[in-house]
Amino acid sequence: MNGLPIRVVKAGGSLFGFARFAAAFHRWLAQQSPAVNVLIAGGGKLADAIREADSAWGLGEEAAHWLCVEVLGVSARLLATRLPACGWETDWNRLLPRLDASEGRQPTIFSPVQFLREIEATLPPRPLPHTWGVTSDSIAARIAQVLKASELVLLKSADPPEQATGQPPYVDDYFVTAAYSLKRVRFVNLRAFAESTVAKRNEKSPASGEGRA
Repeated sequence: MNGLPIRVVKAGGSLFGFARFAAAFHRWLAQQSPAVNVLIAGGGKLADAIREADSAWGLGEEAAHWLCVEVLGVSARLLATRLPACGWETDWNRLLPRLDASEGRQPTIFSPVQFLREIEATLPPRPLPHTWGVTSDSIAARIAQVLKASELVLLKSADPPEQATGQPPYVDDYFVTAAYSLKRVRFVNLRAFAESTVAKRNEKSPASGEGRA
């Protein structure tokens, strides 16, 4: 065991359209306390397409749930193309030894398809419902719970509502239940973080021509 705590970080699907995502993510991560980071990708517009199909064709929540699970595998690979220096894992049984051996230098992107299909329902305290009330927010919370993570961080494109109640659209219906036992949950507006970082750099940069003879 390396002694570092585990941090689960979920990158919201809304960030897939953010051109500066990779640079902002690495800057944000560099400011965090040392930890072994497990990165989960949200479903984004890919999951929205399944929701629309369910509405139009009546797929049913069970079928739609498993289609969305498959989408998380695709979005994880998409995230890996933006963060090529990160580790990659699809197998739950290989993830645990990888985390034990990690020194926290780079996150491991975890595709949770196999975990959700074969492992999750067998673990305490309660499995996730297969409904639209469960999205990647609750899935990330469930993974953080099983890993006994020190914290869960949800990277999003907006600030939490002034009176955060755990209700949509900021997080899914089940999130409060899924995250109940977690030690710490944080919400980070990564787009705002990127803007503030740029502003700070501009403040530190000398004005054009300043200091010239």
